[in-house]
Amino acid sequence: MKYIIAAVVLVTSLMGTRALAQQGAATNAAAATSTTQVTSTNKIKLTVIKVDSEETATENGRGTNAVDGNPETFWHTEWTDANPECPHEIIIQLTPPSTIKGFTYLPRQDEEVNGTIRNYEIYVSDDGKDFGKPVKKGEFDGGKNKNTVKFDQPVKCGFIKLRALSEINDNAWSSAAEIGVVPAE
Repeated sequence: MKYIIAAVVLVTSLMGTRALAQQGAATNAAAATSTTQVTSTNKIKLTVIKVDSEETATENGRGTNAVDGNPETFWHTEWTDANPECPHEIIIQLTPPSTIKGFTYLPRQDEEVNGTIRNYEIYVSDDGKDFGKPVKKGEFDGGKNKNTVKFDQPVKCGFIKLRALSEINDNAWSSAAEIGVVPAE
């Protein structure tokens, strides 16, 4: 009888573990489904080509953080040794060149708001040199939520440039946890 009870406990335990694993897989599938836009963006590789300023003396505020897929890291303009004024720019290459209908901006996700962009311009380019006139100008919402900006019409490009014209509290800095593109369907 002891062995039968032990076998039942073992089988029940294994079934419970399997149910938890299936529940976890369902949760992960739901998370993947809710990030369809990120999945679509991930088909386009984003590479930071240039930033006008980045903080590397006191923190890891490198421009590459804005496209690393990790909302906990962020690009931040220099603030330790200097405070260059706005506007600030970040240029990102799209591989392969793609038709996009907008972009996303996620402000830094820690407790600070320093560098959160208020007014912006977005430019596109085929060669990474000639950006012409902005395809969109605007103002981001305050707060920590991801901002999605749609263009008036889709554009094909190999590069985007986000130009931060002002900061949420009129400080000199700019920052971004993640910058993405919205592919045209």
